[in-house]
Amino acid sequence: MKFKKEVHQRIPRLTQFKLDLPLPNLEIYIMLTTKKRLRITSHNVITLLLSFSLITFHSNAFAGLKEKTAEEYRAKGLLEQQKGNLNSALDHYTKAAALGLENPAVFNDMGILYEQIDFNSKAEQCYRKAIQTDKQYLPSYINLAYLYQKLGNPQQAFEYFKRRYELGDLGDPWTEQAKEELLKIRPEYIDWIVNREAQQFQQQLVEKAHREFYERVKRSSEHYQKGEDFFQKENYHQALKEFNQALALSPQDSKIIEARKKTILELSKIKIKEHSDLAIKMLNSGDSISAKYEIQKMLTAVPKEPMIISR
Repeated sequence: MKFKKEVHQRIPRLTQFKLDLPLPNLEIYIMLTTKKRLRITSHNVITLLLSFSLITFHSNAFAGLKEKTAEEYRAKGLLEQQKGNLNSALDHYTKAAALGLENPAVFNDMGILYEQIDFNSKAEQCYRKAIQTDKQYLPSYINLAYLYQKLGNPQQAFEYFKRRYELGDLGDPWTEQAKEELLKIRPEYIDWIVNREAQQFQQQLVEKAHREFYERVKRSSEHYQKGEDFFQKENYHQALKEFNQALALSPQDSKIIEARKKTILELSKIKIKEHSDLAIKMLNSGDSISAKYEIQKMLTAVPKEPMIISR
């Protein structure tokens, strides 16, 4: 049986130290000048600050060493467990736990080892300790459920299969296994499961729709910004392409609609001016027929859709 491993580092408690600092001698204190008195006071303050710094340094160093040693014990325990040396593995895990390593995977592994040597009461304690350490650590729920099932306690087995199922994700193999096991014990829960999974599926659809909507808005905004950049550079053809893509993703966005209209208007102005200049050139050359043709083209360059631009 393969279980997930999670690492949660324990925050060690700082060791407390008592500071015994002597009080200044009263007679000497009275005889000192103000200047010297201030100098001694500053000296005492500096000494005190240095003392606190040393205490903090040593406390942190000790805590770091303790944590490192606990992790080393845990790593050795895992290695021995993989080799099949159960007693050695259990010894290392116990040492890691004794040093305060609050890792649910350690307690879970200890539970598996105790269960393998039929020390079921200790196995139960370890599984419960893993759950207590991290209520989202799922392997211990199903391990504890199977332990209760083996011990002939179907009601408690059902409770932990149910918890594992409730905490899991739809489609997760262990969630499906927990569901099968709880239905073997309480078949009447099938309606509860069907309704719950229908609600979860509906929720997933809603969440998916929200994600897709936000993704469309994001992509639309990116195309809109690119279009604005091209518009400022008077690259109206490329700007129009970006605005069209933005509008396809957000059809009701008035900001994009306005930007697209402005771009079309600028393109129309350019096109009309080109035909106008060419028509005048043709007239000047005496080619009135070609001039008329260019004037007709000017009319086709005027946008067919209304170009009401907000000011």
